[in-house]
Amino acid sequence: SLNNLAAIYDSVGRLDEALPLSEKGYRQRLQVLGEKHPDTLQSLNNLASIYQAVGRLDEALPLYEKGYRLSLQVLGETHPDTLTSLNNLAGIYDSVGRLDEALPLYEKGYRLSLQVLGEKHPDTLISLNNLAFIYQAVGRLDEALPLLEKAYRLSLQVLGEKHPDTLISLNNLAIAYAEQGDLEKGIDYLEQLVMGAESLRRAQLSVENRRSVFAQYIHSYFVLSQFYFLQNNYQFAFHTAEKTKARTLLESIAFKLALQQVNFTAEEHKKIVLQQTQLAFLDTKIAETGELDERTALRIKKHALLEKITAFHDDLKQRYPEFAALIEPEMITAEKGRLILHKNALFISYIQNPSDHQLLVFTLNHAGELHIQDLGKITGLAQTLSIYREALGTTIQGLRQKGQSVWRLADGRFVMGNKPSRDKKPRRVRHIDQISGYLAEKLLQPLAEQLKTKTHLIFSPSGGLAQIPFETLILDNQPLIANHAISYTQSLSSFALLKKREAAYQQLKGRETLLAMGNPRYHDPKSPPKNCEVRALEVDLEKLSRGNNYKDALHNVNKWCNLPGTQKELNILKALYPDSTIYQQADASEAHLQRLNQDQVLSRYRYLHFATHGFLHPQTSALSALVLDQLNTTDEHDGYLTAVEWIGYQLKSDLMVLSACQTGLGENVSGEGIMGLPYALYIAGNKNTLMTLWKVDDAITAEFMRRFFTKVNQGLSHIQALIDTKREFRQEKPYQNPKYWAAFVLYGV
Repeated sequence: SLNNLAAIYDSVGRLDEALPLSEKGYRQRLQVLGEKHPDTLQSLNNLASIYQAVGRLDEALPLYEKGYRLSLQVLGETHPDTLTSLNNLAGIYDSVGRLDEALPLYEKGYRLSLQVLGEKHPDTLISLNNLAFIYQAVGRLDEALPLLEKAYRLSLQVLGEKHPDTLISLNNLAIAYAEQGDLEKGIDYLEQLVMGAESLRRAQLSVENRRSVFAQYIHSYFVLSQFYFLQNNYQFAFHTAEKTKARTLLESIAFKLALQQVNFTAEEHKKIVLQQTQLAFLDTKIAETGELDERTALRIKKHALLEKITAFHDDLKQRYPEFAALIEPEMITAEKGRLILHKNALFISYIQNPSDHQLLVFTLNHAGELHIQDLGKITGLAQTLSIYREALGTTIQGLRQKGQSVWRLADGRFVMGNKPSRDKKPRRVRHIDQISGYLAEKLLQPLAEQLKTKTHLIFSPSGGLAQIPFETLILDNQPLIANHAISYTQSLSSFALLKKREAAYQQLKGRETLLAMGNPRYHDPKSPPKNCEVRALEVDLEKLSRGNNYKDALHNVNKWCNLPGTQKELNILKALYPDSTIYQQADASEAHLQRLNQDQVLSRYRYLHFATHGFLHPQTSALSALVLDQLNTTDEHDGYLTAVEWIGYQLKSDLMVLSACQTGLGENVSGEGIMGLPYALYIAGNKNTLMTLWKVDDAITAEFMRRFFTKVNQGLSHIQALIDTKREFRQEKPYQNPKYWAAFVLYGV
């Protein structure tokens, strides 16, 4: 059952969960059955396959070689399991660029599979696809195309049009036709693939499975969008690109809206909320549990609960047609999307091919003018973005003092550390504007004409682009913020749903203004830890690796520092909003916040403000958290309000301010964007979120929040209040450096 569960996770792309199960399964079979037992060989092959899928090729290769050698000895050359090993070995040689060794193995594997299994066996079809693919890779297109056509025709007959292997055949065939100049056929095949992928995605019960299955086809969506662009079919290109963004977030927001708009009976509504609470509880336990067997048992319970939830929702759809319509979010078209943009706004959406990191960028305005630019592959983009964000939060000089100099290489990349070798022609970066200007040249200069005409830019970033503040990029010798208000959204479709949420919240009666929680107790004031100048903690990543117990690991790291500046923040908010509700010290606890949620108090407030420490979990975004009171914790309330726990909260807030460190960061997931706290708060019911991209100074944050909320209280929109505050900071000498103002970004409408 352990190996079966690993295989299920592997099949839907949940490799992080499949890997430890597969490792344990192989170890057990090795000990009990010995290395030459057929079941052990199967486990060995499966483990190597997962290592390959997660990019650990150096570990996968020797396992594949061992697996094929032992299979030959034990099972013989023509045994089906040996043929699988042979095909896998050819695949790893292909992956590491050893095509001269891969090609004859692929040819041998297909020949033997034909003899032993027949041409319609699924394993033979895989061999056929692989052989065609390598012919394509080495330029033998005339041989590749008939094999690809045959593979697709037989896959349709044997597996059906929606089988994953059939979809792989479609993708390969589409690329081959496009490379031979037949773009129409390429588009036709990719359109069929997208229909199949959407069907596969809908069939999954859990959010994680939908996300993982979908991620396997993002590359094909990107290629289809690119093909539409090459045909000047901008509308279809845009609509396809929208499908690659924030999919489960859209579904979750749509579900929340449906709950508010459908007149369920009190009993039905109670059951819906109870099931969602139970699901959030299991998700929390799964995320926190380090022990493999316990986590597996929890996942089985979750699957059983999901089956009950699905059955109940199917029944509700039958009885409430409006519910069935509302929970299926619309993937917005450019024609509809333009109508929700105001006249001074420009929507800018980047999409990135996860396979080769090629970038497309779309711009759309209220008049419906849609432009697309192919930005190509920007050398070393992910690394440059990471260095840029770190340099913004630390300064170039600060990095150099830590022994982390930044260098620009001849190929345009930026690297950090010791001086690279002379053949790379490194030049030391002495000012952050050098990186900013480079990024602006690559990301913004192609849009210069569109940017000139609009004062509000709404960015929908992709990949690592979501972790930098675009307002700092230098275009025409000044940062973008000098002439533009800037906000962020996951996609235009999510922007449209948040607009609906905004309209729904405007109809609510008797809302309270502001609830703030801050200045929690982290330690005895008489014995503070060291280095208490920032709202974040340096965490030993090894202690937080996935295999360790989450709570034990956190309790073993350095203690959190008290944040006296947050008391000033709370006092400022109380002065600006005399009717506000403020919780501090012992009252700023997880247990207290949970009671406020259970009593439906949180959902009455327009503004929620948290002035605390922020914790960015290095491996698991679901465990990133706001850190609350640490002097009165229990097993049930550990003081870490994690992203996965926030999902179970019921909010109806116009604005959530996370006045803590690195709350805007998280894991980037294909088809979703940045996970973690921002994602969780949207699902909980929040509209706009103000968060941070790096560690922020305690006292300066208090001053920033004073100015921001003063402007909000004067009636400015959240976006304008933020931009005006940033512009003020830029003009005042103590705060001019972007490290003090650029960390704060707003996602929403």
